[in-house]
Amino acid sequence: MHARTVCFRRLPLAALLMAAGAFDARAEPVALEEVIVTAERTEKSLQDTPISVVALNSQALERLGVSNVADIASSIPNMKMMSFGISATTIRTYIRGVGNVDSQIVLDSPVGMYLDGVYMARSVGLVADTADIERVEVLRGPQGTLFGRNTTGGAVNIVTKRPSEDLEFSQLLSGGEYGLFKSRTSVNLPLGETAAARVTYQKHKRDGWIENEGKGDDFHAYDRDSFRADLRWRPTEDLTIDYGYDTSQNDFTGNYYHLLEVSANFTGVLTPQNGRQDDAKLLLPYEDSKAETSGHTLTASYETAIGTVKSITAYREVEEDAYQDYSGNDFIPVFRNNRFNADQDQFSQELQLAGSTDDGQWEYIAGLYYFEESGNETSGDEVTFINLLLPRDVDADNETIAAYAQVGWRPEQASPWKFVLGGRYTEDKREGDNNIVAPVDDDWSNFTPAVTVQYDLSDDTNLYAKIASGYKAGGFNLRQADFTQSYDEETLVSYEMGWKTELLDKRLRWNGAIFYSDYDDMQLDILLPNQPSPIVTQTQNAGTAEIMGLETELSFLLTDTLRVDLSYGYLDSEIKQVEGDDANLYALPNSPKNMFSGTIEWQVAQLPLGDLTFSFDYNWQDDSVTGVRRLVGISMDSYGVGGARLQLAGEDWMGKGNFSAAAWVRNIFDEEYYVDTFGSFNSIHANRVAAFGDPQTWGIDLEYRY
Repeated sequence: MHARTVCFRRLPLAALLMAAGAFDARAEPVALEEVIVTAERTEKSLQDTPISVVALNSQALERLGVSNVADIASSIPNMKMMSFGISATTIRTYIRGVGNVDSQIVLDSPVGMYLDGVYMARSVGLVADTADIERVEVLRGPQGTLFGRNTTGGAVNIVTKRPSEDLEFSQLLSGGEYGLFKSRTSVNLPLGETAAARVTYQKHKRDGWIENEGKGDDFHAYDRDSFRADLRWRPTEDLTIDYGYDTSQNDFTGNYYHLLEVSANFTGVLTPQNGRQDDAKLLLPYEDSKAETSGHTLTASYETAIGTVKSITAYREVEEDAYQDYSGNDFIPVFRNNRFNADQDQFSQELQLAGSTDDGQWEYIAGLYYFEESGNETSGDEVTFINLLLPRDVDADNETIAAYAQVGWRPEQASPWKFVLGGRYTEDKREGDNNIVAPVDDDWSNFTPAVTVQYDLSDDTNLYAKIASGYKAGGFNLRQADFTQSYDEETLVSYEMGWKTELLDKRLRWNGAIFYSDYDDMQLDILLPNQPSPIVTQTQNAGTAEIMGLETELSFLLTDTLRVDLSYGYLDSEIKQVEGDDANLYALPNSPKNMFSGTIEWQVAQLPLGDLTFSFDYNWQDDSVTGVRRLVGISMDSYGVGGARLQLAGEDWMGKGNFSAAAWVRNIFDEEYYVDTFGSFNSIHANRVAAFGDPQTWGIDLEYRY
């Protein structure tokens, strides 16, 4: 008997999937929903946008339980978010290996955070609930042409819901483990024929999951109140005016830092903790912390014969009063931030023109941007057992002006080719005063061009190649001994090729990008060895690095009841040169080599009360380090975190609106993983202290919409 050979290359993909039972050909035609993003500052389909961008819509945000930007920390490959030791509301973001180890008023993050297009300069207070999120967009790679400032790593844009002409009401109630309670009330009101208002209030609180057996509240607890009000007025068909106000109040207790490895100085005196603890005790009372953010945004858009003229005016402020104790034992107090205070206010103004010619051959966008901020940081850091105080009191004023433009051109109206050229010129000025030496100031400027070539291989497949540059202004390190010594700007140039494709009648979407980045004059925040404070660093333009990798996302509607989403990121980074030191001792922090994310969503049954849907998500990341210099105790092991959700959702439920009920479990396998780790206490009590992520938790969501 001869073996029978089948040539699969000659069979259509749809036939192979049908033969494997992947979907039922008798089902009604289904398709993936179109995803709209503002990655190029105007609304476009994700598939027509030549950027490596991931957009999480309202359904995905609901499934993941997203209330603020930190909740997407492990969901986007090649992006990593890290807690900041001093404050649980401060988060450091890394995209494609580019981010900041530190958070200071006198330095900027290379990953830009935006709320409805408004740049939020400080990472302090970012873990504050946003009351009415519609979607979150993550742009990977330098965005130095169109976005605010200093986006060498990427940008994260939070888009909130706009007022509409319909009367709407929704109420969400959630409860769960550790006293979880969440209530979100949203009302949309039409105000005549030309205006509408939308108001949302959210209460979100949870007890700490590590019981404090000493004095003070439990660790990892929070109580958040957030409010948002939006008003839209359209006096004419061509003019739209949007005003938005948001505020968030966050009362919390900080993360408990476990003492995992005792230093030689305290061997036999202190006992290390074995893994994540359910209860803990410190010798000194553990104090509460609080943070408050608020902002006003006024956006006016006017349709003209040459395009849309837009003005974005915004004012924001943040205040924080935080406390932290890193001692990790109840025998002797060692190191505390007692206390840390920060306040900042900012103003920005952007003018923009975006349009295209009638034949579609030319597209263009140009704008002017102005930004200013003032802030203060004070801290009473202390090494308690030797009565060493490390106070600091720093004032800063930062100012930016920029002009940008981008032009896209097709040789013919129906040409598959499109060429895009853009650039941005930026000037930054920074002033600092540590109230010890004379005030200091410095300024920097840079031009960041970008060029993109797009090719429409078919109606459903687009290819692109681009070269993009980004720059991050210099600054001063308030922690180093010589505050007067500024450091210069750093630059990054990225070379990228990508694809956007939809197949099988839009049931399969596969996007991806391959990139290589040159990272020059890196601002290295180096934790100094053999010193008693984990926050004494020195910043210098000492490094060059090469970063290469890929990211890809696949969404597949196997049937009209079963959907799979998969994404993967690969990152190969190497610091090639460090002036005055061995480059082999350095690595880009928080840059796992491999990251994976997957979701399965299955409509189990159609019941009289609605659709019963089960979803499961899983995120995994490789090991990484948390500091740029390879000190003892800064490594983080690989880990994976999964979650499950079962939801019953019905439309026009009993004739009284839409209703849903869901039960969920997060960290379903109760994985023990770090959200932060320090390795710089080795001159005193610890080679490693670390804060762990949340254990397994469960809850129930009930929501009504009208």
